[in-house]
Amino acid sequence: MKKILLLIITTTFISCETKTIEVEKSAGMVYNGPNKGKSYMIGSDENAKIAANAILAYADGNFDYMNEVSADTVMFFEPSMGKAIPVVNPANEFLSQIQSPYDSITRSIWNAIPLKREGDDFETVLVSFIENRYKDGEVERLRVMDKIFMRDGKFFRVNQWNGIID
Repeated sequence: MKKILLLIITTTFISCETKTIEVEKSAGMVYNGPNKGKSYMIGSDENAKIAANAILAYADGNFDYMNEVSADTVMFFEPSMGKAIPVVNPANEFLSQIQSPYDSITRSIWNAIPLKREGDDFETVLVSFIENRYKDGEVERLRVMDKIFMRDGKFFRVNQWNGIID
């Protein structure tokens, strides 16, 4: 009897699986506004790649890719505009228009950091990069930070900040 009981207990312990439970660690905090007190978690690498590729696609004039990863309407805020404007997809005309003052544009990405705020159904990707704008033999160099809002693999808002590099 003891041998049978020992065999059952041993079999039970051997057959148990170890379960790995992933816990999202939060960090940071919202200090003002309606989301005050909420924290952030790291978002998906896939959203970071999409955002970084969109940043480079703009500089390369690959507007088809940008349209592919854009929502039906994207709210775009660039500092010189003073307010966010709705851009309807496909956005080829708008994108060509804001590139038109330059002969070419190059971008070099420093990093892309995806974040998900507690309770949100979207992620933001912070992308910092250097942008060189070429025109008539002159180069304007900018440090740029884009905050790209993404849901279901498509971006629906872009907030941009920049500063001139001497």
